[in-house]
Amino acid sequence: MMTRRLVVGSPLALAACGGPARLRIGYQKNGLLLIARERATPAADWREFPSGPPLLEAMSVGGLDLGGTGDTPPIVAQASGANIVYVAAQPVSGAAAAILVPRGSALRTAADLRGRRVAWLRGSSAQGLVAGVLADAGLTVGDIEAVNLAPDAAAGAFAGGSLDAWAVWDPYFAAAEAEGARVLVPGRPLAASNSFILANRDFARDYPRDLTAALDALAGTARWAAANRPALAALITRAAKLHPNVATRVAARQDLTLVPLTAAIITREQEIADALFRDASIPARVDVGAAVWRGWAG
Repeated sequence: MMTRRLVVGSPLALAACGGPARLRIGYQKNGLLLIARERATPAADWREFPSGPPLLEAMSVGGLDLGGTGDTPPIVAQASGANIVYVAAQPVSGAAAAILVPRGSALRTAADLRGRRVAWLRGSSAQGLVAGVLADAGLTVGDIEAVNLAPDAAAGAFAGGSLDAWAVWDPYFAAAEAEGARVLVPGRPLAASNSFILANRDFARDYPRDLTAALDALAGTARWAAANRPALAALITRAAKLHPNVATRVAARQDLTLVPLTAAIITREQEIADALFRDASIPARVDVGAAVWRGWAG
């Protein structure tokens, strides 16, 4: 059997026992996988996605082997029967997400969101942030005018004045701040949770050694990035085509630890899944533990 791997000699080289094949990795404009792509420059098929939901759709149908998202997209995907598994986690503080309002907005607290147009991408990690913020303010999604927009579309609508608030993550968060947006509600501590590295279930089953080697390499990249924030900012400037000031802000608040999946992490993700089911945000209750691959020990 041919083992899928990256080219030997790259920082993400994977052990192989046959001819080479490309590992297909889905990444976003921020995060560990963007850093790995930029530093490693491997002979891999790196595919950029604007957010987690479309990335996991591609993974589920076999278009990707590996990718990274926030906490909510895997739950929504699993509720739809996606062929994916969690393989590693990145604890996040919530500092890289927020609910923003435009410059000059009269809104001052979460309670002021009642009746307002609030945008976020349904099924993204921003959905959980909005739900938590509204609950703390004694509100529900029914008390606001929810607008489902992908980040790029929401950025234009927000800049154009057609939104009262926007729940989003870096680098969109940092870019909006640079244009004068104000934080209405910070993501920390409400958005403290985990981001995840996920894999196509069949890939994880058939190529566990390759997957383990990839995660080892990503953990090393995470350690480098955490210890080299100025260099990381320069990398993000180049890779994401951001203004250096925006990239510096992104790099400063990026969470950069990759860890194995623990019982506590799985329990926390299950709590989020149960809350989404209670709110009718997903069509069925999911068992997060049934979609966990435990082959990486860190």
